[in-house]
Amino acid sequence: MTPNYSPEKKQIIQDYAKYFTPMRMRTMQHMGLDIVETQREGATVTDIDGEVYYDCLAVGGIFNLGRRHPRIVKAIKDALEYSDLGNNFLVSKPRLDLAKKLAQTTPGDVNCSFFGVSGSESNDLAIKLARGYTSRSEIISAHNCYHGCTGFSVSTSDAEEFKVFGPKLPGFKQVLFGNIDDFVQNVTKNTAAVIFEPMIIEAGFARPPKGFFQQAREHCNKVGALMIIDEVVTGMGRTGTFWGIEREEIVPDIMVSAKGLSAGMYPISVMIFREELSDFFISNPFCHYSSFGGPELGCIVALEAINIINTPEFLNEVNRKGELFKNGFAKLKEKYSSIVDSYDQQGLMGAMRFKNEDSGMRLMHFLAKNKVF
Repeated sequence: MTPNYSPEKKQIIQDYAKYFTPMRMRTMQHMGLDIVETQREGATVTDIDGEVYYDCLAVGGIFNLGRRHPRIVKAIKDALEYSDLGNNFLVSKPRLDLAKKLAQTTPGDVNCSFFGVSGSESNDLAIKLARGYTSRSEIISAHNCYHGCTGFSVSTSDAEEFKVFGPKLPGFKQVLFGNIDDFVQNVTKNTAAVIFEPMIIEAGFARPPKGFFQQAREHCNKVGALMIIDEVVTGMGRTGTFWGIEREEIVPDIMVSAKGLSAGMYPISVMIFREELSDFFISNPFCHYSSFGGPELGCIVALEAINIINTPEFLNEVNRKGELFKNGFAKLKEKYSSIVDSYDQQGLMGAMRFKNEDSGMRLMHFLAKNKVF
């Protein structure tokens, strides 16, 4: 059935299919997500035809403060009066201010920063640093993980959709997430680094058993492998702590953040690493360069985002609202036990798992029709 678009929206949809990709547009229509955003504020988005939707996706965590948070909007407007991208070859006080602020949030001596534009780029750099520092090439990731779509990061994944690009780069292996025996067997003195999220988002919010990360950290120390923690999705308060790894009480060697770092108002990412690893950059100071990495406007916005998020009041509210979702998930599982297999939730990140793999897409379509995506 042809959707009942206004003439303006119909033309935009047709042109979008022509100038981008028709199959992507058809897929979005099939899912009920043929939304043309106009106004956006807080938890809501207004379609060009006037329909108001609740945004529960937040582009996978970019809009972790909602759409167009007023303090973030003000920060970038004020910065535009005197700043711009900046020059990566020069000293930048906003870049320094953000690095110092991040160092106050991270565990141990993980307090040196290298900025980029996207999570993929910063995960690429984390792998480069691990290989350069250890003089080893092997990288271990988890089955069903996702750490990016470029360079080295895409080779950490075993996802089916990436196989169309041909074989991954050599030196990349996967292990069973949370299985310490498999981890110990595969992480050896040939391993440069392991890269994990605190929980695997692409695997339906898979979390390891308690103590896994501490055992994995000890084994990495034993064989001289670095530990990279990818906080692109789980960081910046979404799980009820500023970093998702905080609950595991370990100190990684490298952490990566992006997405919600600037609350969806300016592209910026960061690789944060232990002071000891900075020795690599002493002898290789220009081994990685990002033209738009660490933009001053992005740094100013990210500083304000951290000032909002990293407070007890904000994180307590994330956990309070998380309990509402947790209770709601429990009621849905009880009411629809023939459909819902299980659920998991931490802070304002949650996942519902279905007994039939088609149910998730069906529910997405149903929710979109009821103005929730």
